[in-house]
Amino acid sequence: MLGEYKVNRCTRRCHTSDRPLREGEWYFSVVIEKDDHYERRDFSAESWTGPPDEAIGWWKNRMPTADEKKMVLAPPEVLVDLLRQMADVPTQTQSRYLLALMLLRRKIVREIKTVDAPDREPTAPALHLEVSSDGTTLEVPVAPISRSEVESLTETLNDLLYCEADAES
Repeated sequence: MLGEYKVNRCTRRCHTSDRPLREGEWYFSVVIEKDDHYERRDFSAESWTGPPDEAIGWWKNRMPTADEKKMVLAPPEVLVDLLRQMADVPTQTQSRYLLALMLLRRKIVREIKTVDAPDREPTAPALHLEVSSDGTTLEVPVAPISRSEVESLTETLNDLLYCEADAES
């Protein structure tokens, strides 16, 4: 089962120069393990020299601008319906797997253990999930994803899962 990791939000300051990150500015974030917790550090693009040796993960992002619309995630029931619908589209195996991992992390679904019958052929690796809200189950095949595919898959999922927030929100 996937673990829960607590990582702080963006500090909005460059770790190296201690200056505030400006609106629309590109920056890099890293997560390092420190003692018994995880620490996030943000770096302006001009200060970035690559991830520190102790980094367990890093990514590039951009500070929001005042005129940008806030994007919100679709409601949980919509996400679960999308996960079900994607089962019928073989070209979306990787996106479906990433969506399942996201739903696991958000506790919209939970992983359940299954026991294969001794007379059954072993099946391909899959996540066996239960929808928290209604108890229905899903099986999502594990889909290998290469580094070169990550960016386009992330973009595709973001387009599917996020929409602009209402002005009243």
